[in-house]
Amino acid sequence: MMSKIASLFGFLAATLVLSAAQRPQLDFYTDTEANNTISTAQDLGVAGVDANNTRRMKVVRGLINPDADVDFYRVQLPRTGTYSFRVDCTLDAVLTLYDANGTLIAENDDDELGNNNRGNRDTAFTNADPAITISLTAGTYFLQVRSIASSGILARFRYTLRVFDGSTAPDYDPYEVNNTNETFATATDVGNLADDFTLIQNAFLLYRQNELDHYRIEIGAGDLTVRTFGATDTIVTVYDSNFNPLQTNDDDPHDPLNPYTSRVTLSGLPAGIYYIRVEGFWYAGGRSGGWYDVLLTDYTPVRRFISGRVNFDRQDLALVPFEMQILQAGTQTVRYQRTFNTNATGQFTTYTSIMSGTVDIAVRAPTSLRRILRGISLNSDVSGLVFNLINGDLNRDNVVNDADLLTVLFNFGTTNAQVDLNGDGTVNDADLLIVLLNFGAVGDN
Repeated sequence: MMSKIASLFGFLAATLVLSAAQRPQLDFYTDTEANNTISTAQDLGVAGVDANNTRRMKVVRGLINPDADVDFYRVQLPRTGTYSFRVDCTLDAVLTLYDANGTLIAENDDDELGNNNRGNRDTAFTNADPAITISLTAGTYFLQVRSIASSGILARFRYTLRVFDGSTAPDYDPYEVNNTNETFATATDVGNLADDFTLIQNAFLLYRQNELDHYRIEIGAGDLTVRTFGATDTIVTVYDSNFNPLQTNDDDPHDPLNPYTSRVTLSGLPAGIYYIRVEGFWYAGGRSGGWYDVLLTDYTPVRRFISGRVNFDRQDLALVPFEMQILQAGTQTVRYQRTFNTNATGQFTTYTSIMSGTVDIAVRAPTSLRRILRGISLNSDVSGLVFNLINGDLNRDNVVNDADLLTVLFNFGTTNAQVDLNGDGTVNDADLLIVLLNFGAVGDN
């Protein structure tokens, strides 16, 4: 089963590289177990202004599960100053800050109304979201996130931990540039859904704001399920191409670790374009905000099929993961990429979400030079492509040279699968001969 991660590189590239004076570099993490003690704390690296004068903010998508779970994080603060540590959660979390020796510095359970130095002032769920804003000297610190409850439903939940310099959260949506998906007309274009499921990852709703995130998709005739995941309280609505609402959902139990996320399930849809709106639930303090994912499943993919043959000096081509990049014609700009497999003799059928236009298609194996077929029309399904790949590029610099020869020699007689060019289980004379025969060959650029 293949997946499409709708990270929308163009949007991310436009936002994440903005200067430190405007916005920080966002570093996303997923809670990684086991991190239940200070000695096993997950390292988040540098927060604040680093040695390159880049402002860095940490965003951790975490999980407290099972009962009595605690999560520890290690963070390096390079400069003396004010820092904020905030936990977004629809249930009741506790946040604790320790110094490098494990000595307690501060702990917060709930927000204190009217106290701007205590509690999470961003979320609008309840006053149960913890946070610590404090002046600290440069150095290493540890954070602990846990539940206020030791067992039961309240003891297990999703959360987002944010670490940044200053007292005002520099938050923004990586899918937006100047609020580009606030309306149907400016919806983030996820495109036609070619894969079996699509994940729109690390989207963001502004805290306490009346923000609306819109996404445009295209699917084949059939069904569609839209679900949100994260530590915020969402409402999801699906619209047809004429912006008529088809179904809305506020809370759904599909995620027991946050019952305030949403799910919409539709059946018997005609093929075409649809829009998805995600918004935060309205609390007394304003709309809920924070980071979330959108998972799209159960739809009929819209694909352009690409088939042909790969010729490659390997015993069983079915075991080789081939990489395909579809490039804007005449450039190195990647418009789509995926990994595909062939049968034992190299015959393959794969696909792309690009449904029109002329492109270049590049294919390579893990140890081959890159080959590009140019001027391929995607106005219809493509067949009969032949990629003749040259084996022997072990360091992936797109040339077979001394570095590849040395790699074979240093691994000679071993069973190192990454250096076993012909796939016979041993690095031996056959692999050495492949490099020698192809020595000096250069891949396409």
